[in-house]
Amino acid sequence: MPGGRKDLVPRAPRWVSTPSRTPLMPLVARPPATGGDNVTMRGLRGEEMWVAACVEAALPTVEVCQHDDGSTAGMYDLAMFRDDALVAAVEVTAAADGESIALWNLMNGGHNRWQEADLVGGWFVTLHPSARAKALRRHSPDLLRELERAGQTELWTRSSSSDSLSSRAVQLGVTRVHQSGTEFAGSVYVTIELPHERSGGMVASTGDALAHWLERWVREPEQSDNLTKLERSGVRECHLFVLVPGFTTAPFSAVDLLLRDAAPLPTIPILLPPPVSHIWTMSTWNSGDVFRWCAADGWRRSKKV
Repeated sequence: MPGGRKDLVPRAPRWVSTPSRTPLMPLVARPPATGGDNVTMRGLRGEEMWVAACVEAALPTVEVCQHDDGSTAGMYDLAMFRDDALVAAVEVTAAADGESIALWNLMNGGHNRWQEADLVGGWFVTLHPSARAKALRRHSPDLLRELERAGQTELWTRSSSSDSLSSRAVQLGVTRVHQSGTEFAGSVYVTIELPHERSGGMVASTGDALAHWLERWVREPEQSDNLTKLERSGVRECHLFVLVPGFTTAPFSAVDLLLRDAAPLPTIPILLPPPVSHIWTMSTWNSGDVFRWCAADGWRRSKKV
């Protein structure tokens, strides 16, 4: 409830291991998928297809088409047409914690778990984002076997601990292990520890935290490439669409609003750097809405598709 605290359980983001999502609405690609001079045209990425479908659902009078086909460096991602006239350039980006996403993918290999034949299984292993995947794959099964032999179903690690199992876990970048019942023998489930400011906090009664975060985030040096692509477009309307995955750099105060259905809209405007005229954002979970802002219309929401 507003004013209370809730915790965000870290889980794998929806398109980390399978970066393809089929939209519920069709998308027309421009230009054609092949070109001359040995140029290989790329298709739309899964997240771009999803974004295009969500934009078309929010703005029924527009058609969103592929623009960046890989034929030229620095192209913006999507083009927005109304009555066959180009009206906006759209760049799709993500506020992603790349270190955590890379580690999760390396450890899980595109699946939600891995299995060790001689383990009872049902192990949930929480890792520090800096943990090394190869070392974990090699040595963590031995650690879990020893815990099973000792009948120990939980281990919280401390760097100052004199316990040998805890010390070994710390060296592997493990922050906690916990065993519960499972239908999959030998199963090991891995997740990444979220910093405190991303894992829980107060549930606000307004959406202003989202506006504050977006205004800061869009000005970070890492977003300069997106702004440059939009600036080169020469289109009057430039839309930046920010996806927020499960492993994100966004604070909990912003993520919570994107995960909640019918979360409150921000009450304050957002100052966008040129050339961005419109900003959109949504989480990659099934829950929550699409938020968008522009100076003319203020804050609006729409449903995901």
